[in-house]
Amino acid sequence: MALSGFPAAARRSLGDSQLRANLARATSTIRDKRGRVVAELPDWEELRSSGSAIKDAALLGLADHLTQLESAVLGAGGQVHWAKDGDEACGIVAAIARSHDVDEVVKVKSIATDEIGLNSRLAADGILAVETDLAELIIQLDDDFPSHILVPAIHRNRAEIRDIFRRELGLEDLTDEPEALAEAARLHLRAKFLSARMGVSGANFAVAETGSVCVFESEGNGRMCTTLPEVLVTVMGVEKVVPSWRDMEVFLQLLPRSSTGERMNPYTSVWSGVAAGAVASGGAAGAAGSGGPEGADGPREFHLVLLDNGRVRTLADEVGRQALRCIRCSACLNVCPVYARVGGHAYGSVYPGPIGAILTPQLEGVEGDAGSLPYASSLCGACGEVCPVKIEIPRLLIHLRAREVASRSRLDPETLTMKALFHTFSSRQRYERAQKLARAASRPLARGGGGRPDGRTRGGARGGADGGARGGADGGARGGRTAPARTISWAPGPLSGWTRSRELPAPAPETFREWWRRTRGPAPAAAPPARPPTPSAFYTHIVQNQERVGKGAPAADAPGAGAPAADARTHILQSIRAALRGASKPDVPRNYRTKDERPRDEIVTLFAERVAEYRATVHRVRADAGASDVGEAGPSDVWEAGLAAAVRRIAEEAGARRIGIPADLPEEWRPNATEGDRKAADRAEGGGGLELVQDDALSVQQLDQLDGALTGCAVAIAETGTFVLDGGVGQGRRALTLVPDLHICVVREDQVVGVVPEAVIQLEEAVRAGRPLTFVSGPSATSDIELDRVEGVHGPRVLHVVLVA
Repeated sequence: MALSGFPAAARRSLGDSQLRANLARATSTIRDKRGRVVAELPDWEELRSSGSAIKDAALLGLADHLTQLESAVLGAGGQVHWAKDGDEACGIVAAIARSHDVDEVVKVKSIATDEIGLNSRLAADGILAVETDLAELIIQLDDDFPSHILVPAIHRNRAEIRDIFRRELGLEDLTDEPEALAEAARLHLRAKFLSARMGVSGANFAVAETGSVCVFESEGNGRMCTTLPEVLVTVMGVEKVVPSWRDMEVFLQLLPRSSTGERMNPYTSVWSGVAAGAVASGGAAGAAGSGGPEGADGPREFHLVLLDNGRVRTLADEVGRQALRCIRCSACLNVCPVYARVGGHAYGSVYPGPIGAILTPQLEGVEGDAGSLPYASSLCGACGEVCPVKIEIPRLLIHLRAREVASRSRLDPETLTMKALFHTFSSRQRYERAQKLARAASRPLARGGGGRPDGRTRGGARGGADGGARGGADGGARGGRTAPARTISWAPGPLSGWTRSRELPAPAPETFREWWRRTRGPAPAAAPPARPPTPSAFYTHIVQNQERVGKGAPAADAPGAGAPAADARTHILQSIRAALRGASKPDVPRNYRTKDERPRDEIVTLFAERVAEYRATVHRVRADAGASDVGEAGPSDVWEAGLAAAVRRIAEEAGARRIGIPADLPEEWRPNATEGDRKAADRAEGGGGLELVQDDALSVQQLDQLDGALTGCAVAIAETGTFVLDGGVGQGRRALTLVPDLHICVVREDQVVGVVPEAVIQLEEAVRAGRPLTFVSGPSATSDIELDRVEGVHGPRVLHVVLVA
């Protein structure tokens, strides 16, 4: 029997020993990292419960949340598009590119755009989509396919990546060291970023009440693509919306720890609409690489594409809709024994592993090859245990298997076989006749044994008779030597698959009922035949649900036959309301920690320790320290001799001579701001010391000529070692802290909070005002090459945090 879908692809993958070795190392490493950081949180299970309830509440009120999101984005100067399927979404993105005469776009890693084949569609229109995530770039250069949600090139080792770069980028002398490979990607993409006029991204979340879009990433390419181009297009599945900004205090903790195994990923970007000033200027795009109107913070034009593509059909399945909770962390892949052996390509989808096995069949339908995916599981349950939003993956696998069976043709061989078995097993007479027929048919194929129909065995005339009191098999063993069991080593037809790798037991020479009648006498008169069994409630539910969602029937309140076709927005909203008719939102428990009760000194010390663990450097200074005021500062460093002096020393040791600063940076932070500093600078080698370059709408090219940047921050989080920029006083534009290689950030001790919810509360005012946020946890980094961490990819290579007492 020919295999198709997952079984055929899995068989091919199992023959690749290098793939299995790569997968074993990668999944075990990520799994162990995740386990360690999850164990640090005493309220992890409470966060999971909240995350699950938030996603359910968002899905069950989806139509309202989407319209609220639309209003907020429009109010922030953005534009919102609705797409029923991948073709519509691709057409929207292509039309935006053509309207700006763009023939090349830079792209953040986005599973939604991979799902709809955006790159191929843009290429058909003469537009090149350049993947900027390191792993996605490797995949694109080799014309390959992602095999993991988090690490798409997990199936490639460093030697293979080196060969791809040598061939495609013309780098003949390139070595296979991860640092060299990452640097090659950085140099290749740098010019693309600085000249890009249009960026394309996905979204991890979108906040309905504020219109904020959130992207979690590590390398800095996401910041480059969403900050520098004049036009930004975000393609987002409709299920990514969450109701309120407060909900992000849950997902900022769940997603990084479940995905990368970090307390917080290096960069999380949050933006709402277009750059300040673009609304008033009409949002017209200007020169390439301008970084917004007159150097404003972000794109001049923002488009949000809301994608259905089967999600609303999934929403109509009361059990299957759980899959839409997924936050794309990939934790289920890293614990799945099936995925660890066959990899992502075997799933034939951009969604591999357990989540792909329950999501792809619902998005594409269970009738085709995707219908084999729910069987790609041992049902061990590990995936459900690690899911941060408590998706009952094993339950959904069984549910979708039932849907797949219910969708089959009446002439399907397995369906006919099961109906025949049902017919046979529902009658004792038919069952016993089938047993006799099977025994007769197996005789030419069975080998070994030698038992007789009367139960007697060689050397034991009383074996069968004694078995009347103690059981046939036991009696035969006690009465004499039992003959070897008869087996079938080869079977024809569908059973040949079984006998290729194991033997098939031959039917017993005598059934239990035959033995009972022979030893105990005939059975009493049969009772009246029972009423034929009826389908179970579960089976009936599956069939009815299949009729409802399997064929993709129009929503009940959609335009009827003969009515004009509804636009995408109307169609999607009507379909959502029809799918959720009668559903009620759950309450959201919030039993997790919202405030850190530890002593203040302990919180500040923890922040310094956690920042240092990201391979950033921490310097502790006193705000009023003089030139000779030096003392012990704890685990990170010693007390520096004043803030401005500390900044100057950091820059000099890094070889940085031109430092960009925001126009409103406090004077006392600036090197050379005091008379003593100016004299020290005059004595420095080269005469003039540091040059502070004020960011008065510098172009991206001008920013690229700087050696570093000096800024403050809005808030810092001790538990994750993170500081957050919100565009406030002394923080500057996002591009200022993104393009130069060195970032020096000043953090006051009174800005440090203990846990994520405290920071989310403090940032709410900035979010509601439409200011962009950037969460920073260490320098830019990647682990895409055999999971070896490399710092300094597309964002700053070096990060110094000056912690001011």
